[in-house]
Amino acid sequence: MDSTFWQDCEAAAARWDVPALAVGSLVGGSRESRAFGCALDTRFRIASITKPFTATAAVRRLALAAPAPGWPHVSVSDLLTHLTGYESEHGDLARFGDGDDALGRLAAELPGTHRWLPRGEVWSYANTGYWLTGWLLAEAAGTTYEEVIAGLAAEAGLEATAFGEPDLEGTGPNAISGAYPRARRPSGGLVSTVDDLLRFGAWHLAQPELAAMRSARGEPVRGVYGLGLFGEHIGAVDVWGHPGSYGGFQSSFLLVPSHHAVLVGLTNSSYGTQALRLVEAAWLSRVIGASRLVPPTVELATGDLSAFAGEYRNSAGSYSVRVDGHGLAVSDQPGVESPARAIGHHTFEISDGAFVGDRFDFPRPGFARFGGRLAGQV
Repeated sequence: MDSTFWQDCEAAAARWDVPALAVGSLVGGSRESRAFGCALDTRFRIASITKPFTATAAVRRLALAAPAPGWPHVSVSDLLTHLTGYESEHGDLARFGDGDDALGRLAAELPGTHRWLPRGEVWSYANTGYWLTGWLLAEAAGTTYEEVIAGLAAEAGLEATAFGEPDLEGTGPNAISGAYPRARRPSGGLVSTVDDLLRFGAWHLAQPELAAMRSARGEPVRGVYGLGLFGEHIGAVDVWGHPGSYGGFQSSFLLVPSHHAVLVGLTNSSYGTQALRLVEAAWLSRVIGASRLVPPTVELATGDLSAFAGEYRNSAGSYSVRVDGHGLAVSDQPGVESPARAIGHHTFEISDGAFVGDRFDFPRPGFARFGGRLAGQV
């Protein structure tokens, strides 16, 4: 990367008031990394970037066509692709404690999880599926889920990736203090460094059997989803990866198989996603010579917009949607709204504020997807 790329990274952190940002780039055989506001070897909570680790272990150790216990007509593959139709959360998982039985106790309750729709009807981000996968991995190996992932990390040559606490605190309105619940670990419990995640990305691209993870199986609000990886087509190139967001940490992990390229961005900020989008744009323009397209605004009649207005609810919270001029306004807390423009007949993109660029849609009458998670109209 040229010096202006690193200047872009530093400027992105400053623009969004990100206290600590670490960025790593691997293109072919050239690997570089820089840190702003922290040491380069700082361990961040990588949150849902844990999912590619869990999915990788499952692809290697589990029969993907096997039925998922307790969830009718759902396979192990469905757990990894968010096609189960089940709710994403299951209450405060800290109640299961910190013992080796935490994940098993959670798994025993998961058959009672609320189901929105039958399997495969609508893609809906579901941490519950990854918790069940983690338990299946532990059962198949006759050990703990943590030991399974530790073995995978060792095989990939990782040195600082583990289940523990990060080296710095998360910041912003979504910051959470205290230990990460053990039962949640398969969906987002790892901490890591940029250099370790670059190693993981390079190792992942070098394993022929893992190419199957980069095959479209589900349709989220943006792009496609494979086995533990989001995918999108940028220019003439396929880009895969996964973001992470939890407790005031936000992160990015991108793979460009055709260029044997990996990007890692780690922040300790609730607004880190906005900074990382700028970092991703600067990196993609240099590596593949293309950028994500900005979709044009679609003009919808007021009557069409009114059909989406109302209150929606899921386990993550409540959402209020109202008509706002030629678009919509959405709020997940009283008095704080985000304006959104239509980019499709059922899809909207937030156009201003702290969540600019985020998308939500209405895939079925009476349902919306916020943060990729189904919410029902109430």
